[in-house]
Amino acid sequence: MVPTHLRHRPLYCINEYEQFDGIYANNTDVIGLSLGRAQWNNITFIPSVKVWRTVQSGGRLRISRQSEETTLTRAFDMATLAIKTYYGIINGKEIEGDLPILNIEIERSNINMDEELENYFKENKEMIESHIKMLKKVLDDSKL
Repeated sequence: MVPTHLRHRPLYCINEYEQFDGIYANNTDVIGLSLGRAQWNNITFIPSVKVWRTVQSGGRLRISRQSEETTLTRAFDMATLAIKTYYGIINGKEIEGDLPILNIEIERSNINMDEELENYFKENKEMIESHIKMLKKVLDDSKL
């Protein structure tokens, strides 16, 4: 269960996330995802999302310091980057520079990883697309 007593105060949670964690499903240190009050601001309410990770310590699980918190817009932007890159590579389309706000660029010094990324996408296509379809359904239902 996502802890509710720490500085990030969850309001909405996906508990038991270890069952859904992509290629790490049922073999992950992530126990949940949450949306709640940002831990870095106690004065005004700023929403944030957090990945709750665990670590073994003294024979028991505890929340890891590697748990990560970020803003909602960053989470949306990461999803945009991942989906745009996925479909660009899978469909052989240009990825760079065609979004109105976010300017996606290819880091040329790491271009040798391009084939590895393409292989990963192809090997995990079904799992990746199931997560994208879930997001698409939420967006379609939201009538955005």
